[in-house]
Amino acid sequence: MNSMSHIPSIAILTDFGHSDPFVGIMKGVIARIAPQASLIDITHNIPPGDIQRAAVMLWQSKSYFPAGTIFLSVVDPGVGTERRGIIVQTENQLFVGPDNGLFSFILEQQFEAWELIESRFQLPQPGTSFHGRDIFAPAAAHAANGIKGSEFGPSIAEIIRLPEPRLNIKPNQIEGEILYSDQFGNLLTSLGKWVSSDQKKFLFEPWLDLGASFSGEVTIAKNQVSLMLPDGHTLSWVDMFADIREGDCGIMVGSSGLVEIAANRSSAADLLTLSSGDLVTLRY
Repeated sequence: MNSMSHIPSIAILTDFGHSDPFVGIMKGVIARIAPQASLIDITHNIPPGDIQRAAVMLWQSKSYFPAGTIFLSVVDPGVGTERRGIIVQTENQLFVGPDNGLFSFILEQQFEAWELIESRFQLPQPGTSFHGRDIFAPAAAHAANGIKGSEFGPSIAEIIRLPEPRLNIKPNQIEGEILYSDQFGNLLTSLGKWVSSDQKKFLFEPWLDLGASFSGEVTIAKNQVSLMLPDGHTLSWVDMFADIREGDCGIMVGSSGLVEIAANRSSAADLLTLSSGDLVTLRY
């Protein structure tokens, strides 16, 4: 594991919103412990308690942050229960938060994790309703000051993992599901990550570690691809939003590399009656 020789950035992701002081309080706690750490907001608009959406957004975000970044992630519907607080070290980044599946999609083949139980690195007398303030923000700040994972508590061999979103690769088709709708109404899917190999073709890359379930290579020609929705309706591949006819939807590779269902100056989520978990099939 790489060591961190400077005060790193702390990137914060929560479902706290902005109308209450919770995020500001967490930042205040960090400022008292590690005043030199820079704080970056990823988002605080995760739907309350939506652990899977938070896990996907962490996956979307982590590769754009420098080595040594500490991700303070608090989406914690089980706060106050026996679920553990943890700190996770991947090859060059740290993740602090509840052990509830939040870190399912960022884990690499090699990682280490420790339970957050050492009282020296918590606020005095932690309550049962705001562990973001009492446990997780102090842990992130102390980690920024150089406290090692092993000093926070005992080692953990495995952490809680969410079920992997559907991704079934079959001859000439890939089955996936709707992950969620973003602010613009674009519907992100689990249909793999796609990288342009030339102007007309895209190469499939698993966005999660599929292990032995995937081998070989899948390349698609975008003019031969369609997406079948649960009601049997099909959507065509487009290069950009402007290529979609008004009142219709299309599919494209979004900024994260995932296949998205999109509309032109409109919301695909409003035009289509699709929900998280609905089956979609990419045919090629």
